[in-house]
Amino acid sequence: MRILTFFLLMAFTFGAWGQRDMTPGKRRGEVFGKADYKNYRFFGLMVAAGPTFMKTRAEGNNLTWNSVDATGRPIDYTMDPEGKPGVFAEIGLAHFPKKRSKLSLALKTVLVSYYDWGIGFKLLGGTETTTVNYYNALGDYSGSTEGNGDFYNGYLYGRFTLHKNINLSKRYFIDNGLGINFDYRLITEKDYDGIYIGQQYFHKPFVAQLHYDLGFGVKLSRRSYLIPGIQIPILGLNEWRKGCAALKWYDSNYLPILAKVKFIYLFEKKVKGCNTPGTEEDRKRNEEFLQNN
Repeated sequence: MRILTFFLLMAFTFGAWGQRDMTPGKRRGEVFGKADYKNYRFFGLMVAAGPTFMKTRAEGNNLTWNSVDATGRPIDYTMDPEGKPGVFAEIGLAHFPKKRSKLSLALKTVLVSYYDWGIGFKLLGGTETTTVNYYNALGDYSGSTEGNGDFYNGYLYGRFTLHKNINLSKRYFIDNGLGINFDYRLITEKDYDGIYIGQQYFHKPFVAQLHYDLGFGVKLSRRSYLIPGIQIPILGLNEWRKGCAALKWYDSNYLPILAKVKFIYLFEKKVKGCNTPGTEEDRKRNEEFLQNN
């Protein structure tokens, strides 16, 4: 629980970051301060954090198996999984393409608004309850027992994601992302109390998944973006189970969902001599960049 508390505090810290709007303009200048004429690079710092949750099968859809015990008595057992809250945090870089590709120009649309990558740690947890019912030789119910398994696993991971933005206005946009993540399980904490009848399968330490991101972006200034959203795996790659993206633990599948708050902060471009707004061509290029992203 100390690990969980530590990363929850990290998540709340990252989620509280913000920036004032420094976009140039007469009215904006009066409200938000001086107009911002600085030149920024097409890449910058990316940090993200938030809670995690493991989605399991819907309630009432639990698996029930029929078998016999060592004496030949009929039995059945039901698996009832449930996700637990966790937390994650990551740091990396975000890159905005300087030029559009030939395909993008031909289609007259921006195919990749930006791409980002990050290295982080996530804590995922869940529980599974097994109920075993016993019957006599005539098939009459004679009693039941119950077992319960809990786990919290910690993963070091790296991810890469391509993003396509749908602009709602000059300041707000919908962020769609498709990417890949590679996870390695560093911490394994599991405990099973009571009787268990099943295979108790545990997924391999290495995990590779294709994931989808969906967020609502806010352009805080010319150099900073705040994007709350979710990330969910859509395809499992390394441990092939017909493409299932869920993680197998005990006798159930757990699909990790990350609710994130992402912050992007572009690096300032250092120029020699006086810091001027640049040439007319520079201003047009920067303006086009801001409109397309």
